[in-house]
Amino acid sequence: PCTEYCGTSHALMAFSAVAMEPEAFRSWLAAQAIPAEGAGASGGALFLRHGCGSCHFVAGTDARGLIGPDLSHLGSRATVGAGILPNTEDAVARFIARPDLIKPGSRMPAFDMLAPDDIRAIAAWLRGLQ
Repeated sequence: PCTEYCGTSHALMAFSAVAMEPEAFRSWLAAQAIPAEGAGASGGALFLRHGCGSCHFVAGTDARGLIGPDLSHLGSRATVGAGILPNTEDAVARFIARPDLIKPGSRMPAFDMLAPDDIRAIAAWLRGLQ
């Protein structure tokens, strides 16, 4: 059930639908299969070093987790946290540090023990995954 995945913040989920012509959709779908390359290799290395890839999948990397959301093209999303926050580097960093404060009941652990520069590097790398 969704509440197992989302936690107690299921009611906060908000998503937008995008209508496309069939050819535009096929083009978008094909692009999703291509691994994205995030900016800043240090952020990607930190993502893996701190175990983020144990829960999250990122195509083209060693991140093979299946518990959390697929972050392969996070940078192309309008929002993060199931629509709770705008997809900005600051918002992603805040979510990484304390997901429980943004999305109560989230199963993602807090990573506020990491150095702020490391959190920002991971957020920048994720935002670069277009």
